[in-house]
Amino acid sequence: MTVAWKSLGPGLLDLIFPPLCLSCREPVGSEGGFCGDCWGQFTFLDGPACICCGTPFPVDPGPGSLCAACFAKPPAFAQARAILAYDDLSRRAILALKHADRLELVPGFSRWLGRVARPLLEGCDLIVPVPLHRSRLWVRRYNQSAELARRGAVLSDCQHQFAVS
Repeated sequence: MTVAWKSLGPGLLDLIFPPLCLSCREPVGSEGGFCGDCWGQFTFLDGPACICCGTPFPVDPGPGSLCAACFAKPPAFAQARAILAYDDLSRRAILALKHADRLELVPGFSRWLGRVARPLLEGCDLIVPVPLHRSRLWVRRYNQSAELARRGAVLSDCQHQFAVS
């Protein structure tokens, strides 16, 4: 009886609380996704990019290429990647994760970040989130960077090497 109830549970919950788009809150087919309209509006950053900062290139200049800014003045970090162009739509989603307790965004963001950052994670020994000041952590109640890093560590080969900030 318990096994039958568990198999009905998610379907029953979806009837009572249908999965909603993470952006516009319209009904979607599965939990943790975006509707077709919102998905089409996001500008995902994949493809050829600066090896250092991750700025997208319009054409592939070849492996190991730097953008003009990184070539002229190399940044203090070795490599960085982003999953989305920062625009009005992505800004709403990012700020919802940071300030509106929208932790349901973490699994999707982590999957996308893992896909874009896979080359960086291949040689990874440790994933360390960007720390929050104690007062910000107190106000927000969680560190969104730590949540993304925790989920990313599980999805990568660094799963047992997550360092809490």
